[in-house]
Amino acid sequence: MTSVFIRTVSESVSALSAAKTLLVVGSKEALAASASHISALTAHLPLAAISNGHSESASHIDADGNVFNVMALSTKKSRHFGSIRGDLLHDIVSKNAGKDKDANVVVVLDSEEQVLTAALSVARAFPLYTNKQKPAAERVINVHFKLQSAPTQPVNVAKLQTLADAVRDAGKLIDMPPNELNPTTYVEIVRAVWDSRLKAAGVTLEVIQGTELRDRGYGAIWNVGKASDNLPALVILSHTPAAAKKNVVFVGKGITFDTGGLAIKSKEGMPTMKVDMGGSAGVFQGFVSTILTAPPTNYNLHAILCIAENSIDERAFRPDDIITSYSGKTIEVNNTDAEGRLVLCDGVAHACKHLSADVIVEMATLTGAQAFATGLRHAGVLSNREDFETTVVKSGRTSGDLAYPLIWSPELIGIETLMKSEVADMKNSASNRSNAPSTGAGMFVWSHLSPEEKWVEGGEGRWAHIDMAYPVTVGARATGYGVGILSTLAGELEKEFA
Repeated sequence: MTSVFIRTVSESVSALSAAKTLLVVGSKEALAASASHISALTAHLPLAAISNGHSESASHIDADGNVFNVMALSTKKSRHFGSIRGDLLHDIVSKNAGKDKDANVVVVLDSEEQVLTAALSVARAFPLYTNKQKPAAERVINVHFKLQSAPTQPVNVAKLQTLADAVRDAGKLIDMPPNELNPTTYVEIVRAVWDSRLKAAGVTLEVIQGTELRDRGYGAIWNVGKASDNLPALVILSHTPAAAKKNVVFVGKGITFDTGGLAIKSKEGMPTMKVDMGGSAGVFQGFVSTILTAPPTNYNLHAILCIAENSIDERAFRPDDIITSYSGKTIEVNNTDAEGRLVLCDGVAHACKHLSADVIVEMATLTGAQAFATGLRHAGVLSNREDFETTVVKSGRTSGDLAYPLIWSPELIGIETLMKSEVADMKNSASNRSNAPSTGAGMFVWSHLSPEEKWVEGGEGRWAHIDMAYPVTVGARATGYGVGILSTLAGELEKEFA
């Protein structure tokens, strides 16, 4: 297993630990400005080839087989990135920090505002999950962030470490195969983390599972998950400080495997559907990291994980079934492969009925159309309030969990337009799949918020839907998307509600 330790964030880098590989990465400008300091770390580093502008990378291997790599990080970026190209930093570190031996990674930054994105980008370059016959080598990655000058405020390295660990922990959950991670084992994992890390911080845990969901009226999530031997669950984690003025709820889609149900996916479309619980992983670890690093005092923070497996047998819910959601609204099923919005609608209804939510942020790998709307690296954000949409997008840029707005237009892309039913309150899938389907899916979830007047456009309640169907992975590995954007957003709300 690879252990990643963030050692320093300062204007200087002290002596490095013994390691087989040294990787130094930064913009050409940052490398040039820090050339004398970086060169003092070792005489073997081929820094001049980069800092003089003649090359993008340089390597040297000494007589003992130690590797010294210097890589230039492009500064070319559009306004829809944050302060640094975290995607490129992730790629560089993934490919150039060695495979089996200890390594030192020195990231030379242009400004201190780049630290968070850089730390989380480096962390996700070292995924935790593996199930190969040959055990993974035990190695240590020592990470140093070199600033051009002393930070204006002290950098909390322990907080950065916790956030980095949370990104890797979320990625591990997403990378786990469905024969290891199912609704039963997922609940067990959450319970174990709560018991060992959260209970002492005052967090409470509630689990509504199996037939109790059916009996208490959570008809949407129950129907999605009832065909599996591992029955669905709604997991609620709550942190409730005494001085709280508001209620903030994060809600995550946790489909541990999605066959498509009776609208079964193809042999090409079904593989990788283990990642369909990625939204809940981001919500879970975003909540964990927030409570452990900066627990809010001005609002109650809750995390709801909507966990189910969309499986097939004679118990499976069917097209033409009409189910009653926890909001009380009835849903005519016309697509069993549009199950994520079903579990989410019960989650947000719980947030409204039992948690008196003022802010709801739900996150999900919800639609394949998300990539057409916002691309492979930017999640789509739908919100009833433009100011809150801006806050969410800004939190993404700050943390490196990039996001971009989806069109908000209930008049043209709402339930009455896309999902009207003659026999129920709504259908669960759009009749016109060419009309902004990612927005339509989010609108379905929004329609289950109550009271309705609180959540209208510009209403008192703030709701955001984050569709991260494609940012959940890069290549074959999970990114841990969600930890950064949610923990950053939590901090912004703490300041606002002070």
